Amino acid sequence: MALAGVLVAASGFIVQIAVGRTLSEADTASFLVFWSLLFAVLGITGGIQNETTRAVRAGMSGLGRLEVDQRLGGRGRVRVVPVGLAVGGLIAVVVLASSPLWSAHVLSEHTVAGVILVAVAALAFSGHASVTGALAGAGLWSVYARAVALESAVRLVLVAVVAAVSVTLIGYMAATAMATGAWLLALSCSEQCRRTLKMRADRPAPAYFSGLGHALIASSSTAVLVVGFPVLIQLTTDDDIVKQAAPLIMAISLTRAPLLLPLNTFQGVAIAHFVEHPERRARTLTVVVGIVAAVAAVGAGLAALIGPWIMKVLLDYTIGSAVLAGLTAAGALLALLTLTGTAVLALGRHRAYSAGWAIASIMAVVMLLLPGTLQQRVLLSLWVSPLVGVAIHTWALVRARVPGSVG
Repeated sequence: MALAGVLVAASGFIVQIAVGRTLSEADTASFLVFWSLLFAVLGITGGIQNETTRAVRAGMSGLGRLEVDQRLGGRGRVRVVPVGLAVGGLIAVVVLASSPLWSAHVLSEHTVAGVILVAVAALAFSGHASVTGALAGAGLWSVYARAVALESAVRLVLVAVVAAVSVTLIGYMAATAMATGAWLLALSCSEQCRRTLKMRADRPAPAYFSGLGHALIASSSTAVLVVGFPVLIQLTTDDDIVKQAAPLIMAISLTRAPLLLPLNTFQGVAIAHFVEHPERRARTLTVVVGIVAAVAAVGAGLAALIGPWIMKVLLDYTIGSAVLAGLTAAGALLALLTLTGTAVLALGRHRAYSAGWAIASIMAVVMLLLPGTLQQRVLLSLWVSPLVGVAIHTWALVRARVPGSVG
Protein backbone atom coordinates (compact mmCIF):
# COMPACT_ATOMS: atom_id res chain seq x y z
CA MET A 1 0.00 0.00 0.00
CA ALA A 2 2.79 2.42 0.89
CA LEU A 3 4.63 1.66 -2.34
CA ALA A 4 1.44 2.17 -4.34
CA GLY A 5 0.90 5.54 -2.68
CA VAL A 6 4.46 6.59 -3.43
CA LEU A 7 4.13 5.53 -7.07
CA VAL A 8 0.87 7.45 -7.49
CA ALA A 9 2.43 10.61 -6.06
CA ALA A 10 5.69 10.19 -7.97
CA SER A 11 3.97 9.54 -11.30
CA GLY A 12 2.08 12.82 -11.08
CA PHE A 13 5.32 14.67 -10.36
CA ILE A 14 7.18 12.99 -13.20
CA VAL A 15 4.46 13.56 -15.80
CA GLN A 16 4.04 17.24 -14.98
CA ILE A 17 7.78 17.88 -14.84
CA ALA A 18 8.30 16.06 -18.16
CA VAL A 19 5.60 18.16 -19.78
CA GLY A 20 6.97 21.36 -18.27
CA ARG A 21 10.45 20.66 -19.63
CA THR A 22 9.42 19.57 -23.14
CA LEU A 23 6.53 21.91 -24.02
CA SER A 24 6.41 25.69 -24.24
CA GLU A 25 5.11 27.62 -21.23
CA ALA A 26 1.80 28.34 -23.01
CA ASP A 27 1.35 24.66 -23.98
CA THR A 28 2.32 23.62 -20.46
CA ALA A 29 -0.40 25.87 -19.04
CA SER A 30 -2.89 24.32 -21.50
CA PHE A 31 -1.83 20.79 -20.48
CA LEU A 32 -2.10 21.61 -16.77
CA VAL A 33 -5.65 22.88 -17.26
CA PHE A 34 -6.50 19.69 -19.21
CA TRP A 35 -4.82 17.60 -16.49
CA SER A 36 -6.90 19.44 -13.92
CA LEU A 37 -10.12 18.97 -15.91
CA LEU A 38 -9.42 15.28 -16.51
CA PHE A 39 -8.67 14.46 -12.90
CA ALA A 40 -11.53 16.63 -11.69
CA VAL A 41 -13.92 14.48 -13.74
CA LEU A 42 -12.11 11.30 -12.69
CA GLY A 43 -12.26 12.53 -9.13
CA ILE A 44 -16.04 12.41 -9.30
CA THR A 45 -15.74 8.64 -9.63
CA GLY A 46 -13.95 8.70 -6.29
CA GLY A 47 -17.45 8.72 -4.83
CA ILE A 48 -18.02 5.37 -6.53
CA GLN A 49 -14.84 3.98 -4.98
CA ASN A 50 -15.52 5.27 -1.47
CA GLU A 51 -19.17 4.16 -1.34
CA THR A 52 -18.27 0.80 -2.89
CA THR A 53 -15.64 0.26 -0.20
CA ARG A 54 -18.09 1.15 2.56
CA ALA A 55 -20.91 -0.95 1.10
CA VAL A 56 -18.82 -4.08 0.45
CA ARG A 57 -17.10 -3.89 3.85
CA ALA A 58 -20.40 -3.37 5.67
CA GLY A 59 -21.96 -6.24 3.71
CA MET A 60 -19.15 -8.60 4.71
CA SER A 61 -18.70 -7.37 8.26
CA GLY A 62 -19.28 -10.08 10.81
CA LEU A 63 -19.55 -12.92 8.30
CA GLY A 64 -15.92 -13.96 8.78
CA ARG A 65 -15.12 -14.59 5.14
CA LEU A 66 -14.44 -12.70 1.92
CA GLU A 67 -17.38 -13.98 -0.12
CA VAL A 68 -20.89 -13.17 1.00
CA ASP A 69 -23.17 -16.21 0.91
CA GLN A 70 -25.95 -15.23 -1.45
CA ARG A 71 -28.44 -17.19 0.66
CA LEU A 72 -27.75 -14.90 3.63
CA GLY A 73 -28.98 -11.71 2.08
CA GLY A 74 -27.52 -11.30 -1.38
CA ARG A 75 -30.97 -11.29 -2.93
CA GLY A 76 -32.10 -7.75 -3.74
CA ARG A 77 -28.68 -6.21 -3.18
CA VAL A 78 -27.03 -4.70 -6.25
CA ARG A 79 -23.69 -5.73 -7.70
CA VAL A 80 -21.36 -2.79 -7.17
CA VAL A 81 -19.16 -2.96 -10.30
CA PRO A 82 -21.97 -2.88 -12.91
CA VAL A 83 -23.60 -0.01 -11.01
CA GLY A 84 -20.30 1.86 -10.95
CA LEU A 85 -19.85 1.44 -14.70
CA ALA A 86 -23.39 2.67 -15.31
CA VAL A 87 -22.67 5.78 -13.25
CA GLY A 88 -19.46 6.29 -15.22
CA GLY A 89 -21.43 6.13 -18.44
CA LEU A 90 -23.81 8.76 -17.09
CA ILE A 91 -20.88 11.02 -16.17
CA ALA A 92 -19.46 10.62 -19.69
CA VAL A 93 -22.82 11.60 -21.21
CA VAL A 94 -23.01 14.68 -18.99
CA VAL A 95 -19.49 15.71 -20.03
CA LEU A 96 -20.36 15.43 -23.72
CA ALA A 97 -23.78 17.07 -23.41
CA SER A 98 -22.54 20.01 -21.36
CA SER A 99 -19.29 20.59 -23.27
CA PRO A 100 -20.70 23.36 -25.53
CA LEU A 101 -21.19 25.45 -22.39
CA TRP A 102 -17.59 25.29 -21.13
CA SER A 103 -15.18 23.54 -23.50
CA ALA A 104 -14.12 26.56 -25.57
CA HIS A 105 -13.22 28.56 -22.48
CA VAL A 106 -11.55 25.78 -20.46
CA LEU A 107 -9.71 23.98 -23.29
CA SER A 108 -7.98 26.60 -25.41
CA GLU A 109 -6.26 23.93 -27.55
CA HIS A 110 -7.63 20.65 -29.07
CA THR A 111 -11.06 21.40 -27.65
CA VAL A 112 -13.10 18.61 -29.30
CA ALA A 113 -10.42 15.98 -28.80
CA GLY A 114 -10.02 17.05 -25.18
CA VAL A 115 -13.72 16.68 -24.45
CA ILE A 116 -13.84 13.22 -26.05
CA LEU A 117 -10.75 12.09 -24.12
CA VAL A 118 -12.26 13.26 -20.82
CA ALA A 119 -15.60 11.54 -21.51
CA VAL A 120 -14.02 8.22 -22.49
CA ALA A 121 -11.68 8.39 -19.49
CA ALA A 122 -14.64 8.98 -17.16
CA LEU A 123 -16.30 5.77 -18.34
CA ALA A 124 -13.07 3.78 -18.16
CA PHE A 125 -12.06 5.06 -14.75
CA SER A 126 -15.46 4.28 -13.24
CA GLY A 127 -14.52 0.62 -13.74
CA HIS A 128 -11.20 1.23 -11.98
CA ALA A 129 -12.98 2.97 -9.09
CA SER A 130 -15.55 0.16 -8.76
CA VAL A 131 -13.01 -2.66 -8.83
CA THR A 132 -10.53 -1.02 -6.46
CA GLY A 133 -13.35 0.00 -4.13
CA ALA A 134 -14.62 -3.58 -3.99
CA LEU A 135 -11.08 -4.89 -3.41
CA ALA A 136 -10.64 -2.47 -0.50
CA GLY A 137 -14.02 -3.40 0.93
CA ALA A 138 -13.09 -7.09 0.76
CA GLY A 139 -9.76 -6.43 2.47
CA LEU A 140 -7.71 -7.62 -0.51
CA TRP A 141 -5.09 -4.96 0.12
CA SER A 142 -2.19 -6.40 -1.88
CA VAL A 143 -4.37 -6.79 -4.98
CA TYR A 144 -5.83 -3.33 -4.38
CA ALA A 145 -2.34 -1.82 -4.17
CA ARG A 146 -1.25 -3.52 -7.39
CA ALA A 147 -4.34 -2.31 -9.25
CA VAL A 148 -3.81 1.27 -8.07
CA ALA A 149 -0.12 1.19 -8.93
CA LEU A 150 -0.79 -0.32 -12.36
CA GLU A 151 -2.83 2.67 -13.49
CA SER A 152 -0.05 5.11 -12.57
CA ALA A 153 2.64 2.88 -14.08
CA VAL A 154 0.76 2.63 -17.39
CA ARG A 155 0.41 6.42 -17.48
CA LEU A 156 4.16 6.83 -16.98
CA VAL A 157 4.92 4.39 -19.79
CA LEU A 158 2.52 6.08 -22.21
CA VAL A 159 3.89 9.54 -21.42
CA ALA A 160 7.44 8.24 -21.88
CA VAL A 161 6.47 6.89 -25.31
CA VAL A 162 5.10 10.29 -26.31
CA ALA A 163 8.24 12.02 -25.04
CA ALA A 164 10.43 9.62 -27.03
CA VAL A 165 8.43 9.49 -30.26
CA SER A 166 6.65 12.81 -30.75
CA VAL A 167 6.48 15.60 -28.18
CA THR A 168 3.07 17.19 -28.71
CA LEU A 169 0.38 18.62 -26.47
CA ILE A 170 -2.31 16.30 -27.86
CA GLY A 171 0.01 13.30 -27.44
CA TYR A 172 0.47 14.02 -23.75
CA MET A 173 -3.28 14.58 -23.35
CA ALA A 174 -4.09 11.23 -24.96
CA ALA A 175 -1.44 9.34 -22.97
CA THR A 176 -2.74 10.73 -19.69
CA ALA A 177 -6.34 9.81 -20.48
CA MET A 178 -5.72 6.35 -21.97
CA ALA A 179 -4.13 5.06 -18.78
CA THR A 180 -7.57 4.99 -17.13
CA GLY A 181 -8.25 1.67 -18.90
CA ALA A 182 -5.41 -0.11 -17.10
CA TRP A 183 -7.88 -1.88 -14.78
CA LEU A 184 -8.96 -4.05 -17.71
CA LEU A 185 -5.45 -5.46 -17.78
CA ALA A 186 -5.67 -6.19 -14.06
CA LEU A 187 -9.05 -7.85 -14.59
CA SER A 188 -7.67 -10.13 -17.29
CA CYS A 189 -4.66 -11.18 -15.19
CA SER A 190 -6.15 -11.56 -11.70
CA GLU A 191 -8.82 -13.98 -10.50
CA GLN A 192 -9.24 -11.89 -7.35
CA CYS A 193 -9.97 -8.82 -9.45
CA ARG A 194 -12.57 -10.75 -11.42
CA ARG A 195 -14.26 -11.75 -8.17
CA THR A 196 -15.23 -8.11 -7.65
CA LEU A 197 -17.68 -8.43 -10.55
CA LYS A 198 -19.92 -10.52 -8.26
CA MET A 199 -19.57 -8.48 -5.06
CA ARG A 200 -22.70 -6.81 -3.74
CA ALA A 201 -23.56 -3.79 -1.64
CA ASP A 202 -24.89 -4.01 1.91
CA ARG A 203 -28.25 -2.49 1.02
CA PRO A 204 -31.11 -2.93 -1.46
CA ALA A 205 -30.88 -0.86 -4.62
CA PRO A 206 -32.86 2.26 -3.50
CA ALA A 207 -30.83 2.77 -0.32
CA TYR A 208 -27.55 2.06 -2.10
CA PHE A 209 -28.32 4.52 -4.90
CA SER A 210 -29.21 7.18 -2.32
CA GLY A 211 -25.88 6.75 -0.53
CA LEU A 212 -24.04 6.65 -3.82
CA GLY A 213 -25.70 9.90 -4.87
CA HIS A 214 -24.47 11.69 -1.76
CA ALA A 215 -21.00 10.22 -2.26
CA LEU A 216 -20.95 11.52 -5.84
CA ILE A 217 -21.96 15.02 -4.72
CA ALA A 218 -19.11 14.98 -2.23
CA SER A 219 -16.60 13.56 -4.70
CA SER A 220 -17.58 16.19 -7.27
CA SER A 221 -16.76 18.88 -4.74
CA THR A 222 -13.61 17.00 -3.75
CA ALA A 223 -12.51 16.92 -7.36
CA VAL A 224 -13.05 20.65 -7.73
CA LEU A 225 -10.92 21.46 -4.71
CA VAL A 226 -8.22 18.81 -4.96
CA VAL A 227 -7.42 18.43 -8.66
CA GLY A 228 -9.85 20.71 -10.47
CA PHE A 229 -8.75 23.96 -8.91
CA PRO A 230 -6.88 25.18 -12.03
CA VAL A 231 -10.17 24.86 -13.91
CA LEU A 232 -11.73 27.24 -11.37
CA ILE A 233 -8.83 29.61 -11.97
CA GLN A 234 -9.45 29.37 -15.71
CA LEU A 235 -13.16 30.12 -15.27
CA THR A 236 -12.69 33.08 -12.90
CA THR A 237 -9.62 34.73 -14.46
CA ASP A 238 -8.86 36.46 -17.75
CA ASP A 239 -7.21 34.24 -20.37
CA ASP A 240 -4.16 36.53 -20.65
CA ILE A 241 -3.45 36.12 -16.93
CA VAL A 242 -3.95 32.35 -17.01
CA LYS A 243 -1.49 31.92 -19.89
CA GLN A 244 1.16 33.53 -17.71
CA ALA A 245 0.18 31.56 -14.60
CA ALA A 246 1.89 28.25 -15.40
CA PRO A 247 4.34 28.65 -12.45
CA LEU A 248 1.48 29.20 -9.98
CA ILE A 249 -0.66 26.39 -11.41
CA MET A 250 2.29 24.01 -11.36
CA ALA A 251 3.08 25.03 -7.78
CA ILE A 252 -0.51 24.28 -6.71
CA SER A 253 -0.22 20.75 -8.10
CA LEU A 254 3.25 20.01 -6.80
CA THR A 255 2.74 21.31 -3.25
CA ARG A 256 -0.38 19.26 -2.57
CA ALA A 257 0.62 16.00 -4.28
CA PRO A 258 2.96 14.69 -1.52
CA LEU A 259 0.09 14.58 1.01
CA LEU A 260 -3.09 14.21 -1.02
CA LEU A 261 -2.16 11.55 -3.56
CA PRO A 262 -0.91 8.96 -1.01
CA LEU A 263 -3.84 9.88 1.24
CA ASN A 264 -6.31 9.14 -1.56
CA THR A 265 -4.68 5.73 -1.97
CA PHE A 266 -5.18 5.02 1.76
CA GLN A 267 -8.80 6.21 1.87
CA GLY A 268 -10.04 2.67 1.36
CA VAL A 269 -8.06 1.53 4.40
CA ALA A 270 -9.47 4.37 6.48
CA ILE A 271 -13.07 3.71 5.43
CA ALA A 272 -12.76 -0.01 6.16
CA HIS A 273 -11.24 0.77 9.57
CA PHE A 274 -13.97 3.23 10.56
CA VAL A 275 -16.74 0.86 9.40
CA GLU A 276 -15.39 -1.96 11.57
CA HIS A 277 -14.30 0.20 14.54
CA PRO A 278 -16.51 3.30 14.80
CA GLU A 279 -15.76 3.54 18.52
CA ARG A 280 -12.13 4.34 17.69
CA ARG A 281 -12.84 7.26 15.37
CA ALA A 282 -11.86 10.03 17.83
CA ARG A 283 -8.55 8.43 18.79
CA THR A 284 -7.66 7.47 15.23
CA LEU A 285 -8.51 10.91 13.82
CA THR A 286 -6.52 12.63 16.57
CA VAL A 287 -3.42 10.60 15.73
CA VAL A 288 -3.76 11.05 11.96
CA VAL A 289 -4.49 14.78 12.24
CA GLY A 290 -1.36 15.14 14.36
CA ILE A 291 0.69 13.38 11.69
CA VAL A 292 -0.77 15.60 8.96
CA ALA A 293 -0.03 18.73 11.00
CA ALA A 294 3.57 17.66 11.56
CA VAL A 295 4.10 16.83 7.90
CA ALA A 296 2.51 20.14 6.91
CA ALA A 297 4.76 22.15 9.21
CA VAL A 298 7.89 20.45 7.91
CA GLY A 299 6.67 20.64 4.32
CA ALA A 300 5.82 24.34 4.51
CA GLY A 301 9.23 25.08 5.98
CA LEU A 302 11.02 23.12 3.27
CA ALA A 303 8.85 24.72 0.59
CA ALA A 304 9.89 28.16 1.79
CA LEU A 305 13.58 27.25 2.02
CA ILE A 306 14.24 25.20 -1.09
CA GLY A 307 10.99 25.35 -3.07
CA PRO A 308 11.92 28.37 -5.21
CA TRP A 309 15.28 26.78 -6.05
CA ILE A 310 13.62 23.47 -7.06
CA MET A 311 11.09 25.26 -9.26
CA LYS A 312 13.88 27.19 -10.95
CA VAL A 313 16.18 24.20 -11.51
CA LEU A 314 13.55 21.68 -12.64
CA LEU A 315 11.18 23.92 -14.57
CA ASP A 316 12.88 27.31 -14.91
CA TYR A 317 9.89 28.89 -13.12
CA THR A 318 10.17 31.74 -10.61
CA ILE A 319 7.79 31.82 -7.64
CA GLY A 320 8.12 33.24 -4.12
CA SER A 321 8.91 31.20 -1.01
CA ALA A 322 5.93 32.60 0.94
CA VAL A 323 3.52 31.50 -1.81
CA LEU A 324 4.99 27.98 -1.87
CA ALA A 325 4.78 27.70 1.92
CA GLY A 326 1.18 28.94 1.89
CA LEU A 327 0.18 26.47 -0.84
CA THR A 328 1.81 23.59 1.05
CA ALA A 329 -0.10 24.46 4.22
CA ALA A 330 -3.29 24.74 2.16
CA GLY A 331 -2.66 21.23 0.87
CA ALA A 332 -2.58 20.02 4.48
CA LEU A 333 -5.95 21.65 5.13
CA LEU A 334 -7.38 19.75 2.16
CA ALA A 335 -5.88 16.56 3.58
CA LEU A 336 -7.63 17.30 6.87
CA LEU A 337 -10.92 17.83 5.04
CA THR A 338 -10.41 14.49 3.26
CA LEU A 339 -9.82 12.70 6.57
CA THR A 340 -12.84 14.14 8.37
CA GLY A 341 -14.98 13.40 5.31
CA THR A 342 -13.78 9.80 5.27
CA ALA A 343 -14.77 9.34 8.91
CA VAL A 344 -18.19 10.89 8.33
CA LEU A 345 -18.87 8.68 5.27
CA ALA A 346 -17.76 5.51 7.05
CA LEU A 347 -20.30 6.23 9.79
CA GLY A 348 -23.06 6.44 7.18
CA ARG A 349 -23.59 10.21 7.59
CA HIS A 350 -24.00 10.74 3.85
CA ARG A 351 -25.75 14.10 3.99
CA ALA A 352 -23.15 15.67 6.24
CA TYR A 353 -20.39 14.17 4.11
CA SER A 354 -21.71 15.71 0.91
CA ALA A 355 -22.64 19.00 2.60
CA GLY A 356 -19.11 19.56 3.95
CA TRP A 357 -17.50 19.09 0.56
CA ALA A 358 -20.19 20.95 -1.42
CA ILE A 359 -20.14 24.05 0.79
CA ALA A 360 -16.33 24.02 0.77
CA SER A 361 -16.29 24.03 -3.04
CA ILE A 362 -18.80 26.88 -3.15
CA MET A 363 -16.63 28.88 -0.77
CA ALA A 364 -13.61 28.23 -3.02
CA VAL A 365 -15.41 29.83 -5.98
CA VAL A 366 -16.60 32.77 -3.87
CA MET A 367 -13.06 33.49 -2.69
CA LEU A 368 -11.73 33.40 -6.26
CA LEU A 369 -14.29 36.02 -7.30
CA LEU A 370 -13.06 38.54 -4.73
CA PRO A 371 -10.80 41.41 -5.83
CA GLY A 372 -7.03 41.04 -5.58
CA THR A 373 -4.12 39.48 -7.41
CA LEU A 374 -4.36 35.90 -8.63
CA GLN A 375 -1.94 34.68 -5.96
CA GLN A 376 -3.92 36.41 -3.20
CA ARG A 377 -7.25 35.00 -4.39
CA VAL A 378 -5.81 31.49 -4.78
CA LEU A 379 -4.32 31.41 -1.28
CA LEU A 380 -7.49 32.82 0.30
CA SER A 381 -9.63 30.28 -1.54
CA LEU A 382 -7.43 27.29 -0.65
CA TRP A 383 -7.29 28.26 3.02
CA VAL A 384 -10.88 29.30 3.75
CA SER A 385 -12.79 26.62 1.82
CA PRO A 386 -11.35 23.49 3.50
CA LEU A 387 -11.68 25.05 6.97
CA VAL A 388 -15.41 25.53 6.38
CA GLY A 389 -15.78 21.93 5.22
CA VAL A 390 -13.81 20.59 8.21
CA ALA A 391 -16.10 22.52 10.58
CA ILE A 392 -19.20 20.88 9.03
CA HIS A 393 -17.70 17.38 9.17
CA THR A 394 -16.50 17.85 12.76
CA TRP A 395 -19.99 18.96 13.80
CA ALA A 396 -21.43 15.83 12.22
CA LEU A 397 -18.90 13.57 13.97
CA VAL A 398 -19.69 15.10 17.34
CA ARG A 399 -23.41 14.56 16.78
CA ALA A 400 -23.04 10.98 15.47
CA ARG A 401 -24.58 9.02 18.31
CA VAL A 402 -25.52 5.90 16.37
CA PRO A 403 -22.65 4.56 14.22
CA GLY A 404 -23.76 3.41 10.81
CA SER A 405 -26.99 5.43 10.69
CA VAL A 406 -27.75 7.23 7.47
CA GLY A 407 -27.61 10.98 7.92
